[in-house]
Amino acid sequence: MSGDIQQFPQSACEFESFVTAGLEGFLRHAFSLLGNIEDAEDVVHDVILKIFRTRSELTGIARPLNYIHRMISNSCMDLIRRKGTRETFIRLSLKDPVHGFEEPVESSIIRKEEAIRVNTMLENLPMDQALVIRLRLMEDMSFTDIAEITSSPVTTVKSRFTYGMNKLRSGFHIKKEAYEEM
Repeated sequence: MSGDIQQFPQSACEFESFVTAGLEGFLRHAFSLLGNIEDAEDVVHDVILKIFRTRSELTGIARPLNYIHRMISNSCMDLIRRKGTRETFIRLSLKDPVHGFEEPVESSIIRKEEAIRVNTMLENLPMDQALVIRLRLMEDMSFTDIAEITSSPVTTVKSRFTYGMNKLRSGFHIKKEAYEEM
């Protein structure tokens, strides 16, 4: 995220270009939290509309992309709280294959099964740990950017990542041992 501009674009044309460049990442972020593409699109749309309406007040924001990701995270958490529970779902957002590349059917099935397995494991983690892991590994964000997005100290973000990864590893070893015993 080192290429962030230093203020929100003010003209409608500049704002549209700015949002278009980050839209895929915004949707992937919301989808990874909600697991429902319609809800993710609604959240991203609402956040972008809110920012567009108040962009003249946001000129002091140093890292606009991080600010938008934080707003998306907060909106997703609000939606999850309103619904009462997180939906059980399958997220296949682990970096989809390059456009125009025909993936063999077997590879596609294996990739989807792996995505399901990883997402199921992430579902069993506390939400704050799963969020940090998704942002770090799936969105390739730095710990500093994640700290800014989650409004947490960098040390907290790093510890959430470490604890979450340790839980994932121990769960993997337990499942692997159970599989080997079969």
